[in-house]
Amino acid sequence: MSRDLGRLDATDIKEADQKLQKIFNYLETDKNDLAKTNLAQLLTTSNYFLREYFGKKLASYKNTEKMELLILHLIGHKTYGVRASILFYYYYKNLSSPEKIVNILDMSWNDTPWETEHILQELWQKHPDLMKEKMLQWADSIHEKQRTFAYHGIENVASSDPFFITKMIEKNLDDPLIEIQKKISNVLTHTARIRPAECYSFVREWLTKPTEVRQRTIFIAMKKLITLAYLNNVKNKSDDFYLLTIQSINDWKTDPDRSVSNMGERLVTFSKNPNFNDQDN
Repeated sequence: MSRDLGRLDATDIKEADQKLQKIFNYLETDKNDLAKTNLAQLLTTSNYFLREYFGKKLASYKNTEKMELLILHLIGHKTYGVRASILFYYYYKNLSSPEKIVNILDMSWNDTPWETEHILQELWQKHPDLMKEKMLQWADSIHEKQRTFAYHGIENVASSDPFFITKMIEKNLDDPLIEIQKKISNVLTHTARIRPAECYSFVREWLTKPTEVRQRTIFIAMKKLITLAYLNNVKNKSDDFYLLTIQSINDWKTDPDRSVSNMGERLVTFSKNPNFNDQDN
């Protein structure tokens, strides 16, 4: 194809359609081996947008039975672009059956991480109730990467259901994997910025059961929130997010629970100069 990276223009799409039509012609004349060989070559592309386009066009092919047999021959292909395009094929084929899509991701998430992230994001936007059910299961996975994926796109329900997000965070708050802690910190930051009253009460409760991992994660998230709160207050005096953030850390400083008060002291100190650095100390 003419473009290895970047979004597709009209010329790219025209060229892609011509190459796909050649494969469709092979199928229609029962030249299945030629169709398979040419399709595998076509899908071997480093362009993410081409992989999605190919998957979508294959899913719309008129002879479903022939296409399904062709796709089955390519499942598990050694080339990333082929596997990724096939995942998009199943995604677009099952848009009306999101549960099937999640079940497919259950089997393919480790083989196609970039495409998995894209699809998870869209599923959170379109089918939040299904994702709440399924991602609670992913959060308990024995596979570290799958637990990380459980948080990808979850910010889409931050405004509507912050309590679900805190429930998810509690599952992995002490998870030692750095990537999961980064995800949790980012999700907590995003959610608390939108729904601070709900989130800060949970944070205080988490601090009463201290572990090194959760204290570090909470400290990183709270420093970001304090900095954001000060920036908000510059633009909008008496901002609720700012007031609740500062009130919370000051309340924590005098909390009878020593773990909570220690965190409060550190955060109040940071709040006096929230831009000094972003070191975890």
